Amino acid sequence: MKQLQSSDKLLGAGRAGKVFLVESKQGLLARKIFYKDKLASIINYFFWGAPNPYIWNEDAINCAFYRRKILSALVQFWFGDRLKIAEAIEVNWNQEFKAYQFDTGFVKGRHVALRHPFNQERTGELPALVKGIMMPLQKKLLEAGFDGLIWQVGKGTPNALNNFLLAESTPGQYVFVWIDLESGVPALFPLNPLALASFYLPKSIQYKRALFDDVNPQKLKEYVNTYQAELQKTWGSQQYNEILEYIDLLEVSQEKWKSKKRIENSIQYHLKKGEINERQANWYLRHSFFWYKREAIALSKLIINKVFVALPILIIQKLTTIPYQQFLQQFYQFIFSQRYRLSLAKNYIRKKINYWQDRKHLTEEESNYLLQHLERDHSSDYLNDFGVHLGIKTFFTVVELVFTPPLYLVNFIDEFIVVAWLIAGGPIYRTVYTLWRVFQNASNRQEIPWVALLVGLIPTFGVLAYPCQIIYSAQGRKKKIAKFIIYDFFTQIGAKIPIWGGEDTQTEHFFNRFADKIVARRGNRTKALQTTKL
Repeated sequence: MKQLQSSDKLLGAGRAGKVFLVESKQGLLARKIFYKDKLASIINYFFWGAPNPYIWNEDAINCAFYRRKILSALVQFWFGDRLKIAEAIEVNWNQEFKAYQFDTGFVKGRHVALRHPFNQERTGELPALVKGIMMPLQKKLLEAGFDGLIWQVGKGTPNALNNFLLAESTPGQYVFVWIDLESGVPALFPLNPLALASFYLPKSIQYKRALFDDVNPQKLKEYVNTYQAELQKTWGSQQYNEILEYIDLLEVSQEKWKSKKRIENSIQYHLKKGEINERQANWYLRHSFFWYKREAIALSKLIINKVFVALPILIIQKLTTIPYQQFLQQFYQFIFSQRYRLSLAKNYIRKKINYWQDRKHLTEEESNYLLQHLERDHSSDYLNDFGVHLGIKTFFTVVELVFTPPLYLVNFIDEFIVVAWLIAGGPIYRTVYTLWRVFQNASNRQEIPWVALLVGLIPTFGVLAYPCQIIYSAQGRKKKIAKFIIYDFFTQIGAKIPIWGGEDTQTEHFFNRFADKIVARRGNRTKALQTTKL
């Protein structure tokens, strides 16, 4: 078994594991190594007595292997060439990580495109995946008995979108690959409460356990027998018989996996991790009270260490590592140097452009277009004003983090003042600055930034005041850059929302499309005003 090398590239990470690009005799592989995510581990420990079973349970990882083999053939029958599954190659124990690893075929592709000022021709990718693949796939899986896999294709949860890659695309035609079929948590936390009440809870009651990638083997066998003629025509008799064997193996492994008691899971996990030996494991199985006592003591020590030791040390380290002198120097430059304020805005935008390109949502050509025109813009007043808003926001964020907690702890300020300042602080400092710019422009008979003044009053979203002003006032390249800033801002909201958010989720796409509506409205209104003037 080939261990990970320093040259192996990290492709991505989720709540269940990290995926690396590995070179092997079979060619390029995607190697998924299962690991403990903090939040997911707490949830799994509550239900099973141990973290994600794919980390340590041999029967669970075998189930994952057999499911992929079966579903690789079934999606071919259901969708033809429009959907494929990353091929299951082998599973092994990784001694370095003390966890199971799962090798699958490497898929060269990308997630469906986010919207931005350039990609009108790619706006069809998201509905093609959600409506053309994921929703029909949910029905097919349910019909064939893959009840637990519904979670991984997005029923009631927006996180499943990033389980799919777009491998090939031509106008109106897309080929998608389902790359992640293994859950990180039980299927009991959908965003849509109706899905929980109508599907996940009833299914959990039916299976007499929280739903976690469960398959109904009898229903699957009935499905395969019902469509035997059609399946043999698609697969051939040899592959049909192989799939029947995989179903039998899946049934045996799933029964062994799901029949384990909570204490068995807990003890076997620690045994696999090398924290206890075989003799100790057998003793604890016979004396469960002492095992739970051991776990309670370990949990208490962990909480005490995190709250009363690690957290204070971390706070002190953060406070002592703040470069106060550098901060004051930058603050001085921010106050007295327009060039510095403009560079602050440009650096911010430049990082965002590169980030979007790294995620393959901007092509190299699109990225270069934005970067080149950003560099050529040496005197944008509104871009400079955007830099001021960014700088003020950074300054007040630091002030809030450093001074608000101690002032609150000594009762100098109360909860009302803290909450009021967090809500109103941004609009206040933005409005003060923009009012000064309004008076300055009025005295010089220049355009009054009334759009920036109004948008700046909105908590949180007010940082987009001057990008909105640019869209309203400017033309061409400046407008493209301002639109990109708005797309990026709203997309970040979706990416940072905990639990149901994240990169390449439907949550991120929802906020991204919300920005699309704002940009379109601003653009249409500007065109209408220009037409009226003509």
